[in-house]
Amino acid sequence: MLTSLTMSLLNLVIITAEADEHIYCRDAVNEENWTLTATPGAQLNVTDLQVETQQSVKEGDSVTLTCNSSCSLPQKTTFIWYKNTQRLTTGTMKENQLQLESVSRDDAGNYQCAVSGYEHLISPPVYFNVIYAPRNVVVVLNSSGVIVEGDSVTLSCSSDSNPPAEISWFKENQSSAVGSGQSFSISSFNSSHSGRFYCEAQNKHGSQRSASVSVTVKGIHYKQILLYLSCLKSEVFTP
Repeated sequence: MLTSLTMSLLNLVIITAEADEHIYCRDAVNEENWTLTATPGAQLNVTDLQVETQQSVKEGDSVTLTCNSSCSLPQKTTFIWYKNTQRLTTGTMKENQLQLESVSRDDAGNYQCAVSGYEHLISPPVYFNVIYAPRNVVVVLNSSGVIVEGDSVTLSCSSDSNPPAEISWFKENQSSAVGSGQSFSISSFNSSHSGRFYCEAQNKHGSQRSASVSVTVKGIHYKQILLYLSCLKSEVFTP
């Protein structure tokens, strides 16, 4: 069944077709010539409004999001903006545009727009991505206690960046990297491995290094103690 009604805000005649769940629009000026069998005009459904913007913006830059429609809208139309389904109250809203100054990573998310009074005709979400250099680079020594000779030692590096950073490992007083990846391991640690280690996180927007972590042998493995005691015992009882 087809029903019609006039929406004064949009100055359009709306025809709703229950059979295909589409909503069609046509200029109300031509209402007297309207026929229910007319070729469908522009669809004013959830896909009519579209948010257009840059897909990725570097942190600190400014960006403009535009809400476009295939239907002609009055000049005084009020637009509403949403981020992650929540109505926005921040940013500069002017006509059909949302302006974000000096964006941060917190501005990233899914953005949508709608016309005031017709919030149910909201646009599809468009993801706005904020890219930034690595920060908060930290090294963690994965050890349950005192490091003894022969132990396996693993260092882990964490960072916050977008896109994800590449990780390189360094030992102080050595010019070249000693490893790469999220973690760095030494399977059989001894005194020659002792030193201060740090990681460096890098993407195309910048880099940051962590503080150094001291890794040294601080104990003797119990097997070595047993071997030492065994040698002493042998020397004591040697005729």
